[in-house]
Amino acid sequence: MKVLIVGIIVLALAVAGVSTYLIQTFSGELNVEELQKEAQKPKIKVLIAARDIRPGETITPDALAWQAWVDESINKQFVVIENDEQAADRTEDFNGAVVRYLISEGEPILAAKIFKREKSGYMAGLLKSGMRAVTFSVSPQSASGGFILPGDRIDVLLTHDKLRQVLKKRLGGKPAPPDEPPLLLSQTTETILRDLLVLAVNTEVDVVEGNSVKTNAITLELTSKQAELMITARTMGKISMVLRSLERPDNESDKPSFTTDVQVSPFLSNLNAVLEELQMKRGMAGGKMEEKKEETGPVVMTPRPVAPKRVIKIYRGTEDPEEVEIKR
Repeated sequence: MKVLIVGIIVLALAVAGVSTYLIQTFSGELNVEELQKEAQKPKIKVLIAARDIRPGETITPDALAWQAWVDESINKQFVVIENDEQAADRTEDFNGAVVRYLISEGEPILAAKIFKREKSGYMAGLLKSGMRAVTFSVSPQSASGGFILPGDRIDVLLTHDKLRQVLKKRLGGKPAPPDEPPLLLSQTTETILRDLLVLAVNTEVDVVEGNSVKTNAITLELTSKQAELMITARTMGKISMVLRSLERPDNESDKPSFTTDVQVSPFLSNLNAVLEELQMKRGMAGGKMEEKKEETGPVVMTPRPVAPKRVIKIYRGTEDPEEVEIKR
C-alpha cells in the first residue's frame, strides 16, 4: 500500500515537472505579450440578419442581431460597433428600412441592400442609379410559360412584318419583274435587347413558393434608351421574352440576330428551285401536246383549183365577136 502511494506521488511530481518545462519553453515573453495584446483588442461586432429578410420587407429590431467578428475579415461595407453601448443606437438607424434584395440569416447587413422608405417608394428604391422600371403585358406563351421570376435575366425578341413593307416601298408598289424571284418575306423575328433584369412579375418582387407563376405582366429594369426601344417595339409587333441561363457563355456574340419566315420554312427557302422545276415540267408537257396535235389533228379539206376556161372569139363583119369555149 505504501509503495502504491509513493508511486502516485512520484508520478504527480513528474507530470508537474514536465508541464512546467513545456510552459517555460513555449510561453516565452514574446508569446505572453501577444496573448496580452489579443486579450486587449476591442471586441468588434457586425450587424447581421437574425432571420431571412425578404425583398420588400420592412426591417424591425427583432430581425437584426450583433455578432462578434474576426477583425482581419471585416469588410468596409459592414456595419460595426466596438462596444455594446453603441448597439442600440446603430440598430435604430436601420429600423423601418426596406429590403431591396434577399438577406439570408447570418448575412451581414449592407447599405446597398436596403433603403429608407421616406426617401422613395419601394420600386424606385429598388432601381439602380439612372435606371427605369417599365412594365409590359405578357402571356405564358410569350414569357417562357411562367418560369420567368423576379431576379431572372431575359432576352427580348420582336416579331414584325416591317421588312416586307420596306421592300414593297422600294418597288414603288409595282409588281416584281417576271424574271425576278417573288417577294416572299412576311414575318421577321429579331433579338432587340439582351440580358435584362426582371424586377417584378405581376406585382410580386419575390416569389417564395413554387417555381413558376401565372404571368400577366413583367417589369424590367432598363436604361432610358432601352425603355424607348421597348415602348416603340410594343407598337411594331409581338414582343416575346425568353429566359436566360444563370451562366453567360464566354463566346456569346453581341452581333444582331434575326430569323425570317423564309429561313424557317424549307419550302420557302427553296421556292425558286421549286418554281424552276415546275416551269420546266410544264414546258416539256406543252411541247409533247403540240407534237401530238400536229400528228393527230383534224384533216382540212381544200378544193382543187379550177382550171381557167379556153375561149376563142369569132368576128363576123361589124357584129360583135362571138366567144366559143374550146372543150378538152
